[in-house]
Amino acid sequence: MSVAVNLSSIVLTPLAGREREVAGLLALIRRPDSRLVTISGPGGVGKTRLAHQVAAEAASDFAEGVAFVGLDPIRDPALVVATIAQSLGLREAGSGSWFDQLAAYLRERDQLLILDNFEQIVEAAPVVSDLLTACTRLKVLVTSREVLRLSGEHDFPLLPLDLPASGGMASVAEIEQSGAVQLFVQRARAASPSFRLTPDNARVVADICRRLDGLPLAIELAASRIKVLSPKALLARLDQRLMLLTGGARDQPTRLQTMRDAIAWSYYLLAPDEQTLFRRLSVFVGGFAEAAATDVGGQADGPVRLSTFEAIASLVEKSLLRSMDDGTTDEPRFTMLETVREFGAEVLASSGEEGETRRRHAEWVLDLAERSEPELVGPRQEEWLDRLEAERDNIRAALAWSVDARNVEMAQRLVGTLWRFWVTRGYLTEGKTWTERALALGEASLRVAAQANHHLGNLALDLGDYDRAREGYGAGLALWQMVDDRRGVASSYNGLGLLAFYQADYAEARRLHEASLAIRREIDDRQGLGNSLTNLGNVENAEGNYARARELHEQALAVREGMGNTGGVAYTLFNLGDVARQEGDPERARRLLDQSLTLFQEVGDKLGVGYALYDLGKVAHLQKRDEAAAALFAEAIRLRQELGDKRGLVECLEGLAPVAHGLGDLVLAGRLFGAVEALRELLDVPLPPTEVAAHTAEVVALRGRLGAARLETAWSAGRAMTLDEAIAAAQTLTTHLPPPVEEAPPAVAVETGARFNLSAREIEVLRLLVAGHTDREIGGVLFISPRTVNVHVANLRGKLGVSSRAAAVALAHRHNLV
Repeated sequence: MSVAVNLSSIVLTPLAGREREVAGLLALIRRPDSRLVTISGPGGVGKTRLAHQVAAEAASDFAEGVAFVGLDPIRDPALVVATIAQSLGLREAGSGSWFDQLAAYLRERDQLLILDNFEQIVEAAPVVSDLLTACTRLKVLVTSREVLRLSGEHDFPLLPLDLPASGGMASVAEIEQSGAVQLFVQRARAASPSFRLTPDNARVVADICRRLDGLPLAIELAASRIKVLSPKALLARLDQRLMLLTGGARDQPTRLQTMRDAIAWSYYLLAPDEQTLFRRLSVFVGGFAEAAATDVGGQADGPVRLSTFEAIASLVEKSLLRSMDDGTTDEPRFTMLETVREFGAEVLASSGEEGETRRRHAEWVLDLAERSEPELVGPRQEEWLDRLEAERDNIRAALAWSVDARNVEMAQRLVGTLWRFWVTRGYLTEGKTWTERALALGEASLRVAAQANHHLGNLALDLGDYDRAREGYGAGLALWQMVDDRRGVASSYNGLGLLAFYQADYAEARRLHEASLAIRREIDDRQGLGNSLTNLGNVENAEGNYARARELHEQALAVREGMGNTGGVAYTLFNLGDVARQEGDPERARRLLDQSLTLFQEVGDKLGVGYALYDLGKVAHLQKRDEAAAALFAEAIRLRQELGDKRGLVECLEGLAPVAHGLGDLVLAGRLFGAVEALRELLDVPLPPTEVAAHTAEVVALRGRLGAARLETAWSAGRAMTLDEAIAAAQTLTTHLPPPVEEAPPAVAVETGARFNLSAREIEVLRLLVAGHTDREIGGVLFISPRTVNVHVANLRGKLGVSSRAAAVALAHRHNLV
């Protein structure tokens, strides 16, 4: 008598979001050379349900049908053979082993044998191999957290469901293409038949699926709550997702009725050393490398018996860790799904090890931050910025712990070393917030407190918060004077000099920068020397002393090139370009600014990119290329908004006013001039003296075209605008540019290449550039180095006749080039 699977226990409706996996698994099972297939993956990804679906669809492929054996109650590997035999209806005979009876029964059967939930008795894997050897027509499908490691085994890794793309612009139709969303909708409608995906809830549902890591069990449990919680209310409760994700079907095994039970099932199958490492690794957020795992996750009284690498490899095989290795780094990284990490944090808290483990994690982050600080002004700047970027979530976790634990010294040491990373990568507001929280804890040692206060001044200055900057610099100066720290005193003079410069007090700025320069020469502070020369050059430039400004910037360039400080060189080239612009040499300015922009992009300095785009916009206006200028200013505004740089935003709006005039939007030009006047007053940022003549000429010309009365009306309307309202008004300029003079845009990439003489590779680079990818990301997609990408981008700019990446993107958008 043939034994077929009990179809009443199988989900016969298509598995939402898993159609491709079902098809792929069926194709694999049907291959003649594929006799053993293991569906591997973490708990809660639906391995059992997929096996059920495949059983239903593959039953007709086998003369004896499909036999399904659930092994989840079994803990003793010695019982596996008997369990399989008894599930198939065999009874123990007086002679012969269970294996002999089972092999005799299956030997001539054309059958698919499904062994579900093998992970807890994986030591019994050789039994499967022996059965396949003895039964030549038999095929076996196994579900397990990890592969069996048998010869001829085909691994079918079942990953979490695909997620909708992040970002707020996707349509309902685009969101609905995600497998995770499809499953959520299917289960939500089963719980509440009136549920539909709509424009009002689609993005919330997408966020829910992302927060649940695409885990099918988690999504099903969450969707079942739709009958009592709206999607928004459900999302709000996911900060404690394991408490919410309960109430699975009663006919499912206990381990599949709550998300906590599903993960606990895997956790309690681990060896003691693996359990220890797993729960300690839950303190890492966003991933970690092996060395970090060793530093933080090792035993307090010595290393775990397994090497860290062996333990990590075992946790990866058991689907509790995931490899993040994409082939682009020498040191592989690993991570936990957030739902798994939440469970790990729970068991860590109950183990009594949490405080010690989080302290070690914070110490590891502090060591990384302090090692990075000198590297951020040297030849390996980009490498170390990228390293800190990779650990940004770990940095946040360490800061949060040190503040919550009121570890004043650690918190203030952290913020005192991370400020340059925050500034360079555009996390100004975040950095200022953490620094203020650390300083609010109380007194650390004097030098540590001095550095934290000083860098609060730096962050506040770049955000345009001049009162807070003055407080930070002043507090730092007082503390450094108390401990007679000459380097620190020079830094304070430098910061206060920058503050005076931005408020157009050039005499005071010069005095402070000269005092700082004198100390830095005395103590041979090369990094500081380059900064002081640069800042003095900017003072001379602002006062119209262009020859002296150029001389000082060239001295700074020599210092910074000697140090291999790529970021510093970029700023000096920018400053030299600004001098050339002020002197009336736009072509030289454009060349220098293009060079600075390339270097800023190379090191990922958003603040610097914003500076360069702003000045390139001013140069483009001087050259009567106002469409290009508008695009450049628009990109600069976008970056300044990301940074929270109010002063920079006002400067960009000021640059756009004459551009609006040049493009014929006279009323907008008047409003922008009025808005900038009021905003400069509000921020206490006067117009630099060297800009006054050009500004006055622009206003006079606008009055001549618009008329005094209409200009006054537009000006008054602008003065009444908030900064956000002025930005919104300015953005209408780039969305309503005049139509291009060229012929209609080509429809396909081949025509695009012919039209602009672009190579196939350049078209690929342009397409990724338009999508907003960085050089590193483009290189990863195209398997070329970031430096090669930079060369392609430079070639693109030349062929398209634009001065920057932003202008290339704007041109591509306007002409539908990709």
